[in-house]
Amino acid sequence: MPSGDRFGVGLYNTQEVADELRYIEENIHPQGAAGSKRILITGSTGGLGQLDAAYLLRRGHRVVAHARNAQRAADVRRDLPGLEAVVIGDLLNLEETRALASQINDLGAFDVIMHNSGEYGLSNTEILNANSLSPYLMTCLVNAPREALVYLTSDLHLGGNLKLEELRGGGTNVTYDDSKLHMAVLSAALARRRPDLRVNAVAPGWVPTVMGFHNGPYAPDDLRAGYMTQVWLAEGMDAASRTTGKFLFHQEEESRVHANVYDEAAQDALLAAFAKRTGVSLG
Repeated sequence: MPSGDRFGVGLYNTQEVADELRYIEENIHPQGAAGSKRILITGSTGGLGQLDAAYLLRRGHRVVAHARNAQRAADVRRDLPGLEAVVIGDLLNLEETRALASQINDLGAFDVIMHNSGEYGLSNTEILNANSLSPYLMTCLVNAPREALVYLTSDLHLGGNLKLEELRGGGTNVTYDDSKLHMAVLSAALARRRPDLRVNAVAPGWVPTVMGFHNGPYAPDDLRAGYMTQVWLAEGMDAASRTTGKFLFHQEEESRVHANVYDEAAQDALLAAFAKRTGVSLG
């Protein structure tokens, strides 16, 4: 059974997110069947991922959500009844991640995949699995979408380190900042290696989601702007949104980016370290 009231205020969403979900229901309308896409969004049972899913559903797209367990799947089915399907797997557990990839492939081809899922405030081992290794495994094991990949990162990536020896040697000392650097570098590497796809990294800002309130009572950035870049990239309706290989913030290329992100040697070194750690290479 679903937990709590619709949109889960106090459980998996803030009041701000719930209010925005209601705004989407009341104000966003279908764009027409001609532009409809099939979109998978990981981590879409709350926060920014749920806002992405809600908006894209209202625009007329076919959306598959991802939940970590059956309870959260029931919650999102209630919250967003128009979903095509919900896949289930906890990205903290790498075996569940591998099984999740198979679930997704069984559903057939997607136009867009958003790697939105992420954890904060957990142990370094859990951060490594959920934020770094699982998105890498999903990238390798899930069939590539027809059009676009989107990876959620953060401006905190600026304080991160690739931790290549840690990855290669089986260590777990990977912080949230490190993991967000991993996602930005992975995105840039994919854009270079898969020129037929649009691949971008997005920093949503410090927004008032449950994760955003983790370290204090306020989050200063705009919630709507925090998810609309992902929507804009998924729809790809104007020339600017059809960019690739960029690190974006609020639909603009971010100028403050870690030196490793666009460094091809760093990209290749990270992919090699991930492959050694997981036993799975990027095709």
